[in-house]
Amino acid sequence: MTVTVEKLLARGDEISIENGQLVIRPSSGMPVPQDWWDKYSPALLREILLALGMEAYEYGGYSTGLYGHHKAAGVTVQFPSFVDGMKTHAIFNANLNRDRTTKAGAKGSPLPKGHFRVSSRSHLFKFWQSTGLSTPKRLSSLHDYLGNLRRILFTADIVAGRKNRLDTGTLRPLSITTAEVRKAFQPDNGRTPSGQVTDNCRTVVPDKDSAPAQQNQGFQPKPSTCTENHVKTVISTCVYTVATEPDRPRKQPAEQTEEEWLAECFPADSYNTTDL
Repeated sequence: MTVTVEKLLARGDEISIENGQLVIRPSSGMPVPQDWWDKYSPALLREILLALGMEAYEYGGYSTGLYGHHKAAGVTVQFPSFVDGMKTHAIFNANLNRDRTTKAGAKGSPLPKGHFRVSSRSHLFKFWQSTGLSTPKRLSSLHDYLGNLRRILFTADIVAGRKNRLDTGTLRPLSITTAEVRKAFQPDNGRTPSGQVTDNCRTVVPDKDSAPAQQNQGFQPKPSTCTENHVKTVISTCVYTVATEPDRPRKQPAEQTEEEWLAECFPADSYNTTDL
């Protein structure tokens, strides 16, 4: 079965990217099964970016070190490009030494590998705030939470003359509106299809930002590849009231097969199942 953005839009679904996450609002009001989401969301994201001629970046790990002639301390965060697979990164200022004497070490001594300190005025902290993720109680533990960035796609400018380095001042979660998606795929259709759900009904998956991530990794497919990568999911929390046929037992979305869910979400009279 082939699932494309154009097919979903033709059924009256709404598709957008909000705060770096793919959002689908089915016209049926039915929730999107997690397995369906995991299987198709990377390709749908890539399709949207290609149609708009845009690039996006995702978290791919971090390292600490001393940079430049003056050996300035900092944190390098890997942000491979989502469409082209180019190895890109951003460098943030940070402190790699202890600010006070503790049982673990004397003031001024190096922090353990991978640890760093930043202030609330630093670019790295401001970038973190832009994601909407929970702020750690202690900024000195931010390194434990960076892995949570892997669920978000970002946009940024490339530093002039440095094709692999992202400008930290422009790095922020990617946002593409439903209108922009529809215009890219249906330029002649400026009206909202009947039966389309409203903006206050969106599909989302519960956030787990409060738990520290243990490893740094991300997904980075090329346009010609269809690797199975993970993107933060959106599952509906809205309640819908619709006219139904006489009562008959129905399975919950989590118990349905992919075909059962599609048949219920997209009635047979609204599309040809052989096209899926």
